[in-house]
Amino acid sequence: MTVSSDQHIEGKRDVTFRVFRLNPQVDSKPYFDDYTIPVERGITVLRALNYIKENIDASVSYRVFCQAGICGSCGMRINGISKLACTTQVWDELPKCREAGIIRIEPLRNLPLLKDLIVDMDPLVGKMKHYSNWVVSTMEESEMGRKEFLVSEEEFSRYDKATDCILCASCVSECSILRANKEYVSPAVLLKSHRMNVDSRDGLHDVRLAELVQDHGVWDCTHCYRCQETCVKSIPIMDAIHGIREDAIESRGMKDTAGAKHAEAFMSDIEKKGKLVEATLPFRTNGVAWTVKNLLPMAVKMILKRRTPPPPPLVKASKGMKKFREEFREMSEHVKEDHKTHKK
Repeated sequence: MTVSSDQHIEGKRDVTFRVFRLNPQVDSKPYFDDYTIPVERGITVLRALNYIKENIDASVSYRVFCQAGICGSCGMRINGISKLACTTQVWDELPKCREAGIIRIEPLRNLPLLKDLIVDMDPLVGKMKHYSNWVVSTMEESEMGRKEFLVSEEEFSRYDKATDCILCASCVSECSILRANKEYVSPAVLLKSHRMNVDSRDGLHDVRLAELVQDHGVWDCTHCYRCQETCVKSIPIMDAIHGIREDAIESRGMKDTAGAKHAEAFMSDIEKKGKLVEATLPFRTNGVAWTVKNLLPMAVKMILKRRTPPPPPLVKASKGMKKFREEFREMSEHVKEDHKTHKK
């Protein structure tokens, strides 16, 4: 499907958009359609899709609303990365194409597909409901409407960035854990949860935190940083995830969940030897019974392939450990002081 242009006009050229297509009601499997159209410099991917829909193929389906990077509706994968189509310049994408002059457009990952580039946001909304991603005011109901419930600028600065989230689901699409476990809480929900938990006006902190530390919760994050790297609003999502973990350890203790125990064992190994004692890490994290029941088959395979980690006595401390321990303890003290400052 082609609409040609004069290739010699400066700032204008033909570009092919390879668009993912699937209508579950009629298609047995997904496929791609190529649309070659004339594009001027300064045109966004969304405007190109609008041109295709209005002039070539009206059946191409995608979400769009504000067209200004505000609503988050037009999230999709462009050349393999989750972005907003309305803020992504065609000219910026051309050097990133795997095939010269062909921009690949696909739906977001980790959410059910409805049609073409449209995904179902209901699972994400369901998780937001489960983890209570809203403020439950501590103000007496009789006082509501009579006065403002103010917060200081210092407090607001702690979650200011989180309020920029427009729920475009780009972070959800890029999350490596969600690709393996659809039940995982998701970066977007963790960000919203952190925003609520650090708000002094909220009364659900403990209830929310209790849910976040359970299975499929905050401890399942693998620190791949894909959510933060691809956030269309440049929100430091990992800071929020770290904040929830620190809050959980401080509020609930190091023995509260497997995730907290794992963090404690990890830090203990680093402080003592500068490296992990991997052979005993599962036992210290989940206990002997759980480890034997769930990891024994994998351990046998690792033994047969000679891929097992060395036993604890053979794990030697890293060089320069004396100086490292001093710096490690100094850093730990700084972290404790920071926590005290934030609490004030």
